[in-house]
Amino acid sequence: MADSTIDSEDFVLSAAGWGVFPADNDNVPKDGFTGSEHHNVALASKQFPLGMMKQVYCKGDTGLEGFAQFMYLLVGTQNADVAIAAKTFCVPDAADNPYEVTNDPDDCIFLPAHCVAVALSAMTDAYCGWFWVGGVCPEQYVSDLGGNYVTDGNVAAGMVVAHDLSADKIGLAPVLGTETAGDIQEMVVGWATAADA
Repeated sequence: MADSTIDSEDFVLSAAGWGVFPADNDNVPKDGFTGSEHHNVALASKQFPLGMMKQVYCKGDTGLEGFAQFMYLLVGTQNADVAIAAKTFCVPDAADNPYEVTNDPDDCIFLPAHCVAVALSAMTDAYCGWFWVGGVCPEQYVSDLGGNYVTDGNVAAGMVVAHDLSADKIGLAPVLGTETAGDIQEMVVGWATAADA
């Protein structure tokens, strides 16, 4: 089946795979999560060290109502053919740095991954910035996150994993029928509330 899409209001991410809990609730950076002082910058901010997580509450005026989590991460080497942009799925990239991510399905540690991070904007290799990692899509805080996200064309309501798609991208896919219960727990990155398009 060909790759497809799912709307931002039809899935929720689980931040559990990152193994951390929000350190700072409802404390949005003064210039927003995509502010030029700390997002897509060459060095991690002293104010926002790599791995820092923030939780915010989305009121539902734009997108779904509920909590969302952001994490401050480092981009490793991104896919040379498909640059990172807003709504790009990224997964862990380096065994020695849990907070380094890539969008390259051929150069990540493993797929299906145990956690996923969604880029808020275009990013540069070896630069740091905020990523959406859990909860409802935080369109209220980053309007570019609203809309369609890539899937493998097989997503139905239920658990989803991060998977290599045919277009050399990472996207959402249903849990395959071949994993054991323990494997499924390790790989689930969220759940869909509706089927993809």
